[in-house]
Amino acid sequence: GKERAKLGAHYTPRAYVERLVMPTVMEPLRADWAAVQAAAASLIEADKADEARAVVETFHGQLAQTKVLDPACGTGNFLYVALARMKELEGEVVSFLTELGDMDYVLGLSGHTITPENFLGIEINPRAAAIAQLVLWIGYLQWHFRVNGEGKVPPEPVLRDVKTIENRDALITWDKKVLEQDEHGMPLTRWDGETMKQHPVTGKKVPDEDARLEVEHYVNPKAAKWPKADFIVGNPPFIGNKRMRKRLGDGYVTAIRKACTSVPANVDLVMYWWDKAALSVRKEKVRRFGLVSTNSIKQITNRKIVNKHKASKPPLFVAFAIPDHPWRDNETNAAVRVAMTVCDAETKIGMFKTVTSEIRQSDGNALISFREARGVINADLSIGSDTSVAADLKSNRRLSFMGVIPVGVGFRVDPQAQSSLFKELHGTSYIRQYLGGSDLTDNVKASHIIDIGALDEAKLRSDYPATYQFLWDEVRPHRLGAERDNHRQFWWRFGESRVDMRVAFEGLSRFIATTETAKFRVFSFLDVKILPDQKLRVIALAEAFDLGILSSHFHLVWAAATGGRQGVGNDLIYNHTTCFDKFPFPADVPETLKARIRDKAEALDALRKQVLAAHEDLTLTGLYNVLEALKVGRALTEKERDIHDRGLVTLIRQHHDAIDAAVAEAYGWPADLSDENILTRLVALNKTRAAEEAKGVIRWLRPEFQSPGATAPQVNATLDLGDAPVAAPAAIIPWPKTLAEQVSAVAAFLAAAPIPQHPRDIARAIQGTNAKGVTPVLDALTAIGQARKLADGRYAA
Repeated sequence: GKERAKLGAHYTPRAYVERLVMPTVMEPLRADWAAVQAAAASLIEADKADEARAVVETFHGQLAQTKVLDPACGTGNFLYVALARMKELEGEVVSFLTELGDMDYVLGLSGHTITPENFLGIEINPRAAAIAQLVLWIGYLQWHFRVNGEGKVPPEPVLRDVKTIENRDALITWDKKVLEQDEHGMPLTRWDGETMKQHPVTGKKVPDEDARLEVEHYVNPKAAKWPKADFIVGNPPFIGNKRMRKRLGDGYVTAIRKACTSVPANVDLVMYWWDKAALSVRKEKVRRFGLVSTNSIKQITNRKIVNKHKASKPPLFVAFAIPDHPWRDNETNAAVRVAMTVCDAETKIGMFKTVTSEIRQSDGNALISFREARGVINADLSIGSDTSVAADLKSNRRLSFMGVIPVGVGFRVDPQAQSSLFKELHGTSYIRQYLGGSDLTDNVKASHIIDIGALDEAKLRSDYPATYQFLWDEVRPHRLGAERDNHRQFWWRFGESRVDMRVAFEGLSRFIATTETAKFRVFSFLDVKILPDQKLRVIALAEAFDLGILSSHFHLVWAAATGGRQGVGNDLIYNHTTCFDKFPFPADVPETLKARIRDKAEALDALRKQVLAAHEDLTLTGLYNVLEALKVGRALTEKERDIHDRGLVTLIRQHHDAIDAAVAEAYGWPADLSDENILTRLVALNKTRAAEEAKGVIRWLRPEFQSPGATAPQVNATLDLGDAPVAAPAAIIPWPKTLAEQVSAVAAFLAAAPIPQHPRDIARAIQGTNAKGVTPVLDALTAIGQARKLADGRYAA
């Protein structure tokens, strides 16, 4: 378990494996089989039984040659399930051939069938690789005896040393590994990331400087090649980009980034697999790939990979997606949210599943219900309006930030416990009030932190000796094991002090803040004296009008769509670069309406602060839990009624309702728009603003800071709000040569069509045929239950 946790390798429950194997491997194969059945039925009806048998034999031959690859196969769960499901399909094919009287072919199948040789894997752990190879033979033999009976022994040798599971790295190869050396020829080392010791002064656990690992250098790293396959499926390791060096070592991370130059350096490890699988589909004729990843694939850094392949030629399409799925690995005690994506080069209209309920079972996994929808699946794993294409707006620049990153809890101090430090630093800017992300939502008062700024070590030691000694004991031992050179070298300073944020705060008495990850998205004013933590997202605006816009339902819908979710609770994430920097504020708002929004936002912020100050046990999360219950009309529990009464939740709701109505008026939109319609309009407005800015018309949110001397833009253009988006014309495809391929093409077109289709509508999208040629194929699909013929002559899937 410890080894797997370090590698980010997680055991995949059988039900979850099935959930991905079916759309990745089996749905395409079963669609092929349905087309073959339809073609065979049509030939039999035309008294061409020999041709019908030939069509089915050809399909079986192709099925027996189909290869499935898991490039991070572990002990072979995905390959085992794929084998079982493909053998089931093969059984149906053989039964059909038997019905057709094709006994000579059936009796000669011993060397012409699906075996473990069809299933390929790459696994870095030698024990897991050996187990995976054996697992495939176990699955094959289970199937053999289930079908043939316990007395029928397979042909000798029963187990063949086929070596379809390769024990190697799936991402890179290299010539050799050598130890990194310093200028004196001595091996470079780093803290092992695990071993701790007791500090002699503080008594706390600190990194053991003597527990060192030698740093390896990979000579001539190159991208690894994967064996040729028809389908790729699996669960690559989960390691976030910020933890890769600690988990895998500097040498390895440097090597994969050098070898895989098409992948941005700031993506999670799983995206290296995703990128390679996407290239295999687009360039190497792999039919489909399906991978499990953390649900952070939707976030902007990882999403660049998805966007790149969707926008390339030929493009990649997401054929199936579950954007947020619960995940638990009992052996490593991992509980995360994952995404499942299946992609190919053909399926423009994909199957989109969202979780509607999760019932936790005794094994820690969840029994899950889904809501299904079909549509174009965007790069951020959504359907409908594609917010991932929204542009950064110049009008919003230099205003939104992540809070400071101290890199060490030792910077925090208590006024009573460290009174000598407070005396020494009294009257300086080196002691600050400090607020963390959960502090804001949990009604925790600001603590204090030493913020030494850019002060050099010698000056700190001479002028503030007590502070220097405190940081030496509390911070330095932890920072000596840090990954980044500047964190080790300048151990007394914050890891990220956010100079740009501090500049933006100058001249303000307050700023707007929200917690990065939270159940409910809430914006509040904070005093500029408070230093925000990295888990807060802050906006350098002090106007209550701006707070009102950000607190409105319009911005909350946008933030939920662009920020995504994460964590076991599937909580909302606020990524300031997508949620704020791309968000189009309303423009040319009359002063009277601005004043109304300003007044309501001030009242909302003041009311929440009032009730939280009066009742220390109340929290923002608790207030908004009750507010959510009121919105859906659910009866309150006794505890919720107490929170409602003391927290004045109905008044909070009234303020929100008034803000929503006023902001809708500011945009000039109806107040009762659906969330999807809101997104459509905001995406269109973002596009319009970006076009304006390209012409030099910028609607600065804080012009005196962002662009001193700028004048208000004069714009008279009519905005395109995207109320009637025009559907892109369907691509023209050639009419296939074989009957089975014709059936498959028509079935795919029918499945992707949003409404029933007339034969002539289908024929228009296919070059080389007409309605007369398409109709028999539609009738064949209808005969086997793959299509429905309507009374008006149209057909539906």
